[in-house]
Amino acid sequence: MKAVILAAGPGTRFRPLTATRPKAMLPVGQQPLLAHIVEALQAAGIDELVMVVGHNRERIQTHFQNGTAWNVAIEYVTQTRPRGTGDALLQAEHTISEGCLVINGDRLVDPTLLEQIHMAYTNTGEAQLAITEVEDPTQYGAVTTTDDRLTGITEKPEPHEVDSHLVNAGVYAFGPEIFAAIRQTDTHGERKLTDTLAEYCTTHPVHTIRYDGLWVELSRPWDLLSATSEVLAQQSAETADSATVSPAATVGSPVVIGDHARVHPGARLVRDVVIGDNVTIGANAVLTNTIVLADAVIEPGAVLTDCIVGAGATIGPLTVAEGGAADVRVDDTLHPNVTFGGVIGDNARIGGHVTLTPGTIACNPVGAAAGTTPRGALAAGSHAPAGRRKTRHSPPPHVTSTRPPTPRSQ
Repeated sequence: MKAVILAAGPGTRFRPLTATRPKAMLPVGQQPLLAHIVEALQAAGIDELVMVVGHNRERIQTHFQNGTAWNVAIEYVTQTRPRGTGDALLQAEHTISEGCLVINGDRLVDPTLLEQIHMAYTNTGEAQLAITEVEDPTQYGAVTTTDDRLTGITEKPEPHEVDSHLVNAGVYAFGPEIFAAIRQTDTHGERKLTDTLAEYCTTHPVHTIRYDGLWVELSRPWDLLSATSEVLAQQSAETADSATVSPAATVGSPVVIGDHARVHPGARLVRDVVIGDNVTIGANAVLTNTIVLADAVIEPGAVLTDCIVGAGATIGPLTVAEGGAADVRVDDTLHPNVTFGGVIGDNARIGGHVTLTPGTIACNPVGAAAGTTPRGALAAGSHAPAGRRKTRHSPPPHVTSTRPPTPRSQ
């Protein structure tokens, strides 16, 4: 059985990080998200993979090539325009002659789930769908079942439409007949695999497999921090042999430090910290629950909490990203009270003594001069001027944020 990985989406909700890379190539722990999926498939005994790629596909193909380094064989097909997960799967039709396992390229799951799906399809020859339970099904594809059979699926239902907390886990097994079903699905410019399943399950059996293990979907920027914490909790902290860590620095756990990174005296890497290759952490800087991509510079005395710092970015001395709760708007959806310090885009330049309020999004390239307090989102090409405090900036169309009001004392 081949596995098809759907990794073509542009990942607009993760901008600015996905301006230069596919979402599937965002780092989770010591390697890209997509590498975790490939390793899980290989561990489940599936070594023939088809990757459906699109946005910045060269980053994926250069990294994985033919899959030899992962003991798998990889072939690539391209979705030239983002037309939904159903259309993405349809691009792989010519590579599939029998059944196939399908997984969304933005999920972290255990190999045991993939083994279950594989075995269930092999034994029955009928479609399989992994389902899991979540607190808020309105953000996912909510499913209804009878015994182990899918009876309905609704993408991001309204609260009054929710009948259960079971949702589509984004892992499937299908026979070749799924491709005809996709083509026959009514569409309004986008072919969603969930729309096909909603129709398909009325005429064909779709068995559901309940799953309670590791499951992380990366759909919003702060999910990258959650996914990283999940992965770091399952592995020992690691410092690359080529990294230089001062004996006067404090490295907590779990922490990963990449090749040729430099951590200067007095720096504190508290917990859930990933330092990419060639990163510099200045003296007395403090990082907690933070991801720093390759070639970034964190200057002395900076304090970063609940943050993602893009490749090649510079954070000035004594700059503080406060972390904590913010109301963050992603596309047209407002997410209240999210614990998220913010995102600093690739090659952004944040000056010294800057205070970044929770949920700040600094696009790439962007600048914030010394002594400023940017709020919300800094659009690409903007620059927070020196000496102005608590300045609001016009947000880009994808992500904005505001800090929830502080309750007044009684």
